[in-house]
Amino acid sequence: MLSHFKPLVAVLREVAADVAVVTHCTGRRGEIEALGVRVVEFDFGRWSNNPVREAFAALRLARLLRAEKPDVVHLVAMKPIVLGCFALQFGGPQHAVVHMTGLGQLGFATEGLVRLFRGLSLRPIARVLKKPSTYLLVENPDDLEYLQGAGIEFGRRHAVVPGAGIDPQEFPALDPPRNEVPVAAFVGRMIKPKGIDVLMRAFEQLRRNSVRIELELFGATDPDDPEAITPEALKAWCAQYGARWDGYASDIREAWRRADMFVLPARTREGMPRAMLEAAACARPLIVSDVSGCRHFVSDGVEGLVVAPEDVTVLAEAMRRLAADPALRERMGTAARRKLLAGFTESHVRDRLRGAYRYLLQA
Repeated sequence: MLSHFKPLVAVLREVAADVAVVTHCTGRRGEIEALGVRVVEFDFGRWSNNPVREAFAALRLARLLRAEKPDVVHLVAMKPIVLGCFALQFGGPQHAVVHMTGLGQLGFATEGLVRLFRGLSLRPIARVLKKPSTYLLVENPDDLEYLQGAGIEFGRRHAVVPGAGIDPQEFPALDPPRNEVPVAAFVGRMIKPKGIDVLMRAFEQLRRNSVRIELELFGATDPDDPEAITPEALKAWCAQYGARWDGYASDIREAWRRADMFVLPARTREGMPRAMLEAAACARPLIVSDVSGCRHFVSDGVEGLVVAPEDVTVLAEAMRRLAADPALRERMGTAARRKLLAGFTESHVRDRLRGAYRYLLQA
């Protein structure tokens, strides 16, 4: 999402006279240009794993970099990183920043072509990061350890950036809602790795046991993602279990005005989920899976509850516990906001990015 990268763009504009954003605009070119940058249209083929198409995309990107002649290339998110690191094998700028907002398929690929993709992707990343004129940014310590375990060398040229950063004035602390029946809310893309089906089964279990709780889902489907849950499936689930799917929310603060708790039962590792940080900023308690990213913000019993991935019964019990205890929800919500303010704001993110560029450009 565009909102994720506004602090990054602001810092890039501080350190560079000209910033070009190479992206597939999907109808949002004007919003990107309003940030004071040039836009260069480029379709990265987000969900393609066709090796021939990927090779041609890397060559096109290499030609684009030769034409632009940037001083620094800043690669954000896994697909652009992989293609960009391939492209840099054909020449390009002296300096590069590899900015991982999560490991994507690299982190959980286990078999077949996907495992092959992981191996092929790591090689160009390793070659780029080995150079002293490069810098690595990740969103949680686990991702750093994963890359080190894969034999990728980057020395001291790295930093953990606490997600995209939240503006605590844009997302203020909200009073607890006065719901007769507590409302649990999920915010995110409607895809299987987020554990939405696990959440549905937990909610069904709570309803079967006569626990008074409601469930609302906020987020769009992603038809280009092979792991997407279709609108038809979501509507059927909601009709069956008595939940509610609101689709994309243009102002998620409205969701947190009426929701009592945030739930993210992710199956696989995350970077540093923005939806979780937004809920924390609004002083809502958090129920998250024990996966990378989530567990680096939520301490079990402090800012919320941490549950085992894909454990329906444990997730249901965590939701029941918060639904039954308004004082606990308020205490955990206050702690979540306090932790957000201590290290996960836009200001913290900008400081880490400035530090990375000072180190990189003085090297």
